Amino acid sequence: MSNTPGLISSISLSATVRPAAHVMGIRAGGWHAMVNERGAIRMDEQDEALDWYVAADDRWHNPAKEPSVRQNRRAGVPVVETRLRIPSGDAVQRVYAVADHGGLLVIEISNESTLPIAVAFTRSDILSSRQPSPLGPQGIELPKGSVVFPVAHGSTLRVALASPRATGGTVNLEQLPSSEQLQRGWLNSVERAGYAIVADKSLSPLINRLRSDALVLSGNHESEWGSELVGADATDDVSFLLTLHELVRMGEKVNHHVERVAEIVEALLKKNKKSASIEWDVERALFAARCILWAIGEHRAAGDVLASQQRLAPVSALPNAAPKDIRVIAWLDEQLVSPRREGGAAVLRFGVPRMWLGVNMECHRVAASPEHTVSYGMRWHGEKPAVLWETSGPFGLRLDAGATDSAWHSVEASGDALMAGFVAQ
Repeated sequence: MSNTPGLISSISLSATVRPAAHVMGIRAGGWHAMVNERGAIRMDEQDEALDWYVAADDRWHNPAKEPSVRQNRRAGVPVVETRLRIPSGDAVQRVYAVADHGGLLVIEISNESTLPIAVAFTRSDILSSRQPSPLGPQGIELPKGSVVFPVAHGSTLRVALASPRATGGTVNLEQLPSSEQLQRGWLNSVERAGYAIVADKSLSPLINRLRSDALVLSGNHESEWGSELVGADATDDVSFLLTLHELVRMGEKVNHHVERVAEIVEALLKKNKKSASIEWDVERALFAARCILWAIGEHRAAGDVLASQQRLAPVSALPNAAPKDIRVIAWLDEQLVSPRREGGAAVLRFGVPRMWLGVNMECHRVAASPEHTVSYGMRWHGEKPAVLWETSGPFGLRLDAGATDSAWHSVEASGDALMAGFVAQ
């Protein structure tokens, strides 16, 4: 990477990654459900899926086959909305999980059309405060045990599936939290780890999805995380450390993973001892390990990892395109706040990505060391960006601006600075 002052980097901030399925569940609940892109639901490892069908005034509509199905995962958190077009409106399915009664998966069907509809579910173990239609499905062949509920114009049907951890007993579905409440709660959880408002609007929901998936699956054995979370084999050591660091940032206890953390660090250091260049994600994984060890009170071990890092070769450049798995969080963080082996951290170390040129941005609580986070906003004054920053942690963290402004640095806990002008390279 060039050291030209005011460099605009050519890194591409594109992360248009759509998951094949959505992980639903509660924080460290030890169970999860999968919702596919058509709204079909599979609870944990059960073979029997829950499908849904809608009877409008013209015919039965099967979301698995209709071309008019659209889906949105709200802000990236585990609240999934699937819309099915029917005459004069939409039938809207919302799926989310609550911790009540040991864990329930809530399914809501809203009738946003001008006429009444009926909704069929292909499992008989649906929990509902209403009695299903005694006639069952009419005019369509569905699996044995399927149930049908009428849904009036402008109304919402709420049902639920009990998780394997559910405690049983009477469930008052109307008193369960709403999807809006769940969305706010999940956003509070994932943004505890920090967040950024940047030009590429696809990054934030992708990061929220990865973090919320990590929280849901953290109650499972690590061997069960797999591609649903990290987008790679469950034995991907770099992904494991990066995921564990995100859990720490969100307040999870990870002490029981300390032995594997130590083993991975030892293996990564041994593998890269004689390398001419260290891959950027390996460097970030070692930084993540330092943060994990520090968080669980292993301060000496964290220092040993840093000392070993300082003996390794220089780090390779960041890839131009956003990664497709948990690495995307480290990839964005590295551009925003890059920890330095010799101490301190750099903001916008690699210059300003072209997509950010002239666009105001901000980031909050990005990890700069095991003890520090950095928040800052960037506002443009003509061709010059002004940075307003604040650090948390012990006083004395040294900040610099890398390729953005090689002359600037500060150890102040907060302040503002006008950076150098920019010349595209």
